[in-house]
Amino acid sequence: MTALLKYCPQCSRPLVVGEHGGAQRLACTDAQCGYVHWDNPVPVVAAIVEHQGQVILARNALWPSGMFALITGFLEKDDPNPESGVLREVEEELGLKGRVAGFVGHYPFERMNQLIIAYHVVAEGEVVLGEELAEYKHVPFEQIRPWPAGTGYAVRDWLLRQGITPLPFDRRFLARIRNFRAIDTNLLTAGQPTAEELTAVSACGVDTVINLALSTSDHALANERAVVEKLGMRYLHIPVEWEQPRRQDLLQFSAAMAAERAAGRSVFVHCAANKRVSSFVMLDRALHLGVPLDEAERDLHAIWQPDPIWASFIQAQLAAARPVANN
Repeated sequence: MTALLKYCPQCSRPLVVGEHGGAQRLACTDAQCGYVHWDNPVPVVAAIVEHQGQVILARNALWPSGMFALITGFLEKDDPNPESGVLREVEEELGLKGRVAGFVGHYPFERMNQLIIAYHVVAEGEVVLGEELAEYKHVPFEQIRPWPAGTGYAVRDWLLRQGITPLPFDRRFLARIRNFRAIDTNLLTAGQPTAEELTAVSACGVDTVINLALSTSDHALANERAVVEKLGMRYLHIPVEWEQPRRQDLLQFSAAMAAERAAGRSVFVHCAANKRVSSFVMLDRALHLGVPLDEAERDLHAIWQPDPIWASFIQAQLAAARPVANN
């Protein structure tokens, strides 16, 4: 939902959240005005540009170094159709004349509230970058690594249609999830993900999602189990009270982790902000996997410095595991 829209564009009265059309939407407080901000997705065209036998990936001038993606742009109101729009974008951004070789698919991009309409475009000419792009590169088909977001799914689908087995999805994109941290290749942790981010987690090969947050936590997904299971992943919910973590919760978590490791499954563990998770993961690794305490604590402290409640809980669990000296 658009957070910046506060006032009605028709009558300037405040907008408030309410149920309209079966969902929570912003609407005018004046019933006579009746304005509802439906916040419908914006159509965006994307081009997998084939040029000189390779694919062109480009970096927007606003993106960090090393981040490349497809040529994209908003569908303009005077574009006769999406095919014309995507060819216009290729010419504007790369200076190339192209032809649409095929429709790839349409893909939701929830984070930007966009609907991506992707095409395969074969282009000719010499590349001349538009003002929005900082650099570009040619990549052989077999060397393209799809990314688990929007246009990255289009790349995967297009490669499969070319008879090419895509490389695994680029996990670096998971770093966009709140407080994301990869402990190792089979253990990923984070704060609360969105449904779109869970799709990315699944695309990156995760088998099981473990949720330590309460169902009433901030930004919790009301239907998280359904979302996870529809994506083909296992779902375990171990709700941990923030103000009163319990040893039995830790024991249940450690038992679950042991079962996942024994089965060779990749696990994504989250809570609201990765504070519960980082604490439980540190204890599980130190107490059950033989990881040196200072090493396990590095991952914990990369997320937060535990407050008095959690510091006391952590120390109590470590103390309980120490052998009692004989007098």
